[in-house]
Amino acid sequence: MKNRVFIDTSVFMYARGKDHPLKEPCSNIILAMAKDGVLGHYGAPVVNAEVLQEILYRYVMIEKGDIGLSICRDIEALEVDVLPVTKDDMNRTFELFERYKSKKLPPRDLIHSAVMINNGIAHIISADKHFDTIKEVKRVRPEQYARSQTS
Repeated sequence: MKNRVFIDTSVFMYARGKDHPLKEPCSNIILAMAKDGVLGHYGAPVVNAEVLQEILYRYVMIEKGDIGLSICRDIEALEVDVLPVTKDDMNRTFELFERYKSKKLPPRDLIHSAVMINNGIAHIISADKHFDTIKEVKRVRPEQYARSQTS
């Protein structure tokens, strides 16, 4: 199986969002996905259905649902694989919840991690520091990815 890298919701939202130090690195990740369909040695980008739900939910809640839908359609246009969230993934999520409950990690991050583990995906590109706590996955910061492509 080819290398794959999970792209967290934060990458898409920073890329589309207001001015922020992570806007440019996240935008460059999206551009690399559009240009090459792979992200260097990390491999082919993937998301899960929960990433799309998270984007739609966030933008609907701030009354900007059209922007959320546009981001989801952009992800579709990039031909990024969208993995399902299965019963096995939820069982793994529950295991991760028990293992890390003292850390109070966001459930969505645990779901993303469970999908990664169950699909043999080691790396996630994310701005969210919560992923640093989860020993089963390795977070790549957006600015770290950008530096790895220039060296």
